[in-house]
Parts: sequence; structure tokens; C-alpha cells
Amino acid sequence: MMGRLGVLSLVACVASGCVDDRPGPMEEPPKLDCEDFGRYGPVGTTFTLPGPDANGELYVPDVQKRFPQVDWRTLDRLYIPAGRYTLINLGNLPDRSADRRLVITNLGGQVLIHPNAGSKQGYLWAMNGGSNWVLTGRYDPVSGTGHVDLPGHRCGEYATSRERYGILSDDIFLSGGHMGLGIGDAHSFEVEYLEITRAGFAGLRINRAAGSDGKVPPLNDIQLHDLYIHDTASEAIYFGSTQGAPTPLGSRVKVYNNRLVRTGTEALQIQNLGDGAEIHHNVFAFGAIDWRAAFAGYQDNNSQAQVRGGRIRFHHNVFVGGAGSLLNFFAQPEPGDAPLDVEFSDNYFADTLSLGLWFGGTTGTDARFLWARNAFRGLDFGYQAVYPTSRDPEVVLAKADTIKSPITLKENQWEGARKLFAGLTGGSGTAGTVTATGNVNGPVTPLTFVSTGLPEGTATRQLERWAARATLAPGTPEVTYAPGALVMHDGRLYRARAQNTNKVPPDNTALWEALPLPVDDLRTAPGTEWAQRGIGLLDVAK
Repeated sequence: MMGRLGVLSLVACVASGCVDDRPGPMEEPPKLDCEDFGRYGPVGTTFTLPGPDANGELYVPDVQKRFPQVDWRTLDRLYIPAGRYTLINLGNLPDRSADRRLVITNLGGQVLIHPNAGSKQGYLWAMNGGSNWVLTGRYDPVSGTGHVDLPGHRCGEYATSRERYGILSDDIFLSGGHMGLGIGDAHSFEVEYLEITRAGFAGLRINRAAGSDGKVPPLNDIQLHDLYIHDTASEAIYFGSTQGAPTPLGSRVKVYNNRLVRTGTEALQIQNLGDGAEIHHNVFAFGAIDWRAAFAGYQDNNSQAQVRGGRIRFHHNVFVGGAGSLLNFFAQPEPGDAPLDVEFSDNYFADTLSLGLWFGGTTGTDARFLWARNAFRGLDFGYQAVYPTSRDPEVVLAKADTIKSPITLKENQWEGARKLFAGLTGGSGTAGTVTATGNVNGPVTPLTFVSTGLPEGTATRQLERWAARATLAPGTPEVTYAPGALVMHDGRLYRARAQNTNKVPPDNTALWEALPLPVDDLRTAPGTEWAQRGIGLLDVAK
């Protein structure tokens, strides 16, 4: 939207009859898709943490104890000074009220968390404790956050946002156990406008441990949005626990406007969702690119989600690229959870080597599931390349026999010779507890982005992570790359000049051509069917 000063200046000019096409006394002309400044209100009281020590560390596992002079009940801004940090640990963050949240942000430039090559440190960046705090790298001079030179994707500048966020975590794939950011024992917080890349495991990990009484506190009221997480060894976002009951219930969790791109395993892994959870307008792209040599077998879906109880919605998301299922979905209520009422609507699913959707877990007849107006394409079976005993599922959606709930499939569209669901011969009918109405089998228009930055015509499944061997295939055979093959290695993009086997790209320039980094402007191309339906990232302020 146009800023208020821009509107008033234009009105005054029109009223006085002036004609002047210059932008006026401001740094740049207003852009129609920019958010207004002032998201977090005036700056208020502030405190600046010390910068990196001689080892590059900011190690404050108990901020309240370390800085007793600070009134942690009323502090408005907690600043992290610009600089390069090899490690950050901020713990015992305060519990705040929802009407006066603590905003944590960078000051004076970029906060770069980047370890030294060869370091043996156990983690990269940890934030622990508290509630009603915000972690942001957003540039907002009115709210006193971020920095003018580091706007990220503000005003739709997705194509130039790489390394231009106020806070950037780059783990350089240092350790298989590292998270780009790990958040523990906190709830009711918000994370936005960060870039996380080359995490040794997950980009953003959020969980909550059991207390001394054996009970697990909830992960309620969490917002994750406007994040750019890319080129991770495993998941981009890993939320909650898969360790079995009891797990931390995530009610009113909001995940939206994120780019989760080129992940070794799932782009999104989110579980333990409860009432009011909503996942919408995200792009989960190029998931499971390390499917031949991931840390374990079958960790190769585009995304994975698990729900527990209440009203939960997944809508207007883009899921593109995977090896197993585009969505590995589970319902697993725990004692005391509300009946499930889950809706997947207006999502776009495309390009994997096996199943569109797997629905597992255990539910009774009190739960309800609706899939409406979703689109599926690019389900071209090729899973046997690593798992030779696998078979074409011949359906778009499949479920476990332990799912006893009524399921409605309404006005979905899919292309190809597969059935929508086993037992259905077309787009309408019943099969057990599944009722289908108005679904259409026919061509699905491919969703296109403004710009991926990949070579023109690149198919989603053409891009994989370079591997010397397919360690998950029987006999761990060497991987041979054909001319034109596209691979990511150490977060960089390469194209094969000639057929080659076991030749590391940066060390073999005669065989591998280094290409420019992907730009990841993953907004849905304007004017297309999908943009008109509001699916994916859109070219409007949110």
C-alpha cells in the first residue's frame, strides 16, 4: 500500500493544480506492494546485548540473570549488535504479556551467524524460554527494527533478497546435528524476516520438553512467516515432536508467506497441531533433493504434517518437488484432544516420483477431513530408481485402514491415468468412508513462478543434490550424471558439461559448469489461473 505521506502529497498536488512527476522529498517513490512501517509501534525502551566475544560468540544462556539491571517485564527492544557470530545462545527469555511483546532484532547492520570451518561446536544458534517475544530482521525505522540496507524481500524484492536480511544464519553444513536456529521451551512467539541456509540438519527447529511432572507444555500461539529457508541438509522447518505421546500441542500455530526451498528431506515437517492451526500461502519447493543419499530411508517427501485435535486448515500452499509423497500426512489424537476437523483447500501439488498424498495414523468416526479444490499433477512414478521393490501406487491419494473417519474429496483436479482414490472409478462416488463429489480428471495447468533463477525449462525433478553414491539404494551404487544434469553442492548450482561419475563439482570444472545462484522469486506468476485463485506467494502486501 502507498504510505500515508505519499497519499497526502498526491492529494495536495492535485488540489493545487501542480504537475510534477518527480518522486518528491523521499528516498524513493512509494511502491504499491510495500507494507506500511510501524508494525511493532514506537521503539520505547531498549537494551543492547554485547557483541561477539574474542571467539565470535554471544553466549548468554540466562539473559535475566546476566543483566539484572534490565526491567524484563517492560523492555520494548532487545538489540543484537551487527557483526559475525560463530555461535549465539540466548536463554531464559522473559514471559511477557500479549499486549506488550518484547521485540528482538539486529542493530547497526546484519547479524550473521556463521561458524568457522572445521569447528567442533555442538550447535549454532539457540533461543530458549519465555513467551510473547518477536525475533525479526525486518527493516522498519518506525519500529526501530532491522537496517535500511537489509530489507530482505520487502516491497516484493524477492529476487534480490538473498543475504539481504537483517539476520542471516549460515551453518556452512558444519555438522549433521546442527540447526540453523533451535528454539526450545517457549510459546506464544513470532519469528519473521530471517534467512537460514546450509543448516547441517533442520533450518528452524522448534520443540518443547516435558517438565519434571512428566507433562509436556504446549507450543501455542506461534507465528512463523516471511522466512527464507533454503539449501538445508534436512528439513527447512521441523516443528514439534515425533517421539510419541505426550507431545506438545500446537494450537493456533500460524505458518504463512514462507519460502522453504531445496531441502535435503522434507521442506516442512510439522506435527502435534491443535485447534486454530493454519498453514497457508507458503511455497514448499524442491523438497527431498537428497533422496538418493539422505540420512535415512524414505525421508523424501515434499512435506510431512501431523494433527492432533480441533479445527485445522492447510490452504493456498504450493507443494512442488519430492520423491516419496508430496504430503505425508498423519492424524494421531492424544487423550483429551478435541475432535479433529481438518481442511485442505486450494493447494497446488506437483512433481514427485511416487504418491500425491499418504494419510496415516488412527482416527475414529468423530473426526472429519475435507480435501477441496486442490490440484495434482506430475505424479510420474520413478521411485524404483532407489527403492527397486516399490510399485506404482496407481492412485493420487491413499490411506491407512486405521483411518475410520469420514473423508470428503470435493472439486479437486488431477491429471494422469491414476485413480483419485482406490475404489473410485472417476471423480464422484463412495469408497468406504470416502465420499467424492465433483472431482475432475484432466489437464492441470502448471503453476509458474516469477523467477526461480534456474535455466529456462528446468523441470522440478531435474534438480537434485550431488551425491557420489546412492547410499539408500541396494549396493550403494555410484551415481552417474548425464550431460545437462543440474545439481546443488554446498549450496551452489552446477550443470554437467559431460557424463561423469563421482566427480565433485567444484573440483572438476571441465565436467561441471558453475551457474548463478537461484534467485528464488517464488511468487506465483501474476495473471495466471493460480494467481487469480490466490494460491502461493502473491505480489501484494500481507
